[in-house]
Amino acid sequence: MIGTILLRGGQAGQPWQVQTHNVVDAGLLCAGLPPEQALALIGRVFGLCRVAHMAASARAMGLAGHAVPDHARMQDEILQDHALALLVTLPAQLNLPPQRESLCRVLQDRQAGRAIAGELTGTNVSLAYMNAQAFEAWLATGQTENGAFLPRLLNCCRSALQGVGAAVGMAGLTPQAVQARLAHEQGQPVPAMAYDASIWPDYAHYPVMQALAEAGEVTPFARLVARLLEFLACLEGHAGGMFARVNPFLASMGAGFGVARAARGMLVHAVQVRNGLVTDYQILSPTFWHMAEGGLFRQAISRLRPGCAKLSVECVLAALNPCVPVTVGATHHA
Repeated sequence: MIGTILLRGGQAGQPWQVQTHNVVDAGLLCAGLPPEQALALIGRVFGLCRVAHMAASARAMGLAGHAVPDHARMQDEILQDHALALLVTLPAQLNLPPQRESLCRVLQDRQAGRAIAGELTGTNVSLAYMNAQAFEAWLATGQTENGAFLPRLLNCCRSALQGVGAAVGMAGLTPQAVQARLAHEQGQPVPAMAYDASIWPDYAHYPVMQALAEAGEVTPFARLVARLLEFLACLEGHAGGMFARVNPFLASMGAGFGVARAARGMLVHAVQVRNGLVTDYQILSPTFWHMAEGGLFRQAISRLRPGCAKLSVECVLAALNPCVPVTVGATHHA
């Protein structure tokens, strides 16, 4: 999705409202172009998750030389997204010192990833496999200024998110859901769009996530922890498993489709090429699904408590991690 999201309301007991502005269908920009030019255009249009978009685009158009996705570059892109949020953007919003030096080390010294992860978390134990008691004990280490940075950050986030609502649980995106949506483009009835296309389904099975789930609903704090787990997996060099989610899509969707795993979740490109030119191009990004009527983002914002602090809203947005900038009243969230 290309455009901006505007959040209004949330004051004097009024519910929050979601609006979109300046939405551009990037697929329409590709119509009439040769595949190679369409691929180049996709690379220019999408600054966020550029590598993932280009991988999905190239596969959908069957371009020779692009058949094997570059998972290493995709992983770097995902790492950068989460690192920027966790080490710089969120800390600045929470009045914690931004960890710019750590960010530089994360992005430039990949061989030291495991050591950096240990410094930032204060532990060598996998957070993903912690039970509720162990995770609480880890968070408690961040309650002092001398604690490691990430438990300090997560403590602040949890406090900011206390009682704000915005919890949403829904089924993960499936190949069948994608096919139903694309069939609608060909005149079929409008299918349900309430699917979780984010990174959450890749982490829901871990013990720490099961401990954080609340009666089947996924809280913003749990979604932030999912971003933390993915950041650590990329940093420590064992994030390959997250790309396995792509395989069922590729196996069932065939030619004309490209799927990639990005920092925001699952990307799908569906392309038709005739006589050497693109005749139809559909891009189904995570935010495409989440901004649909009844979608994850809209549901979460509709459940956000009116009157909550700006800081709390920023933490919710960091947890949902939309593909486009969000403006809250007069405040801009990138």
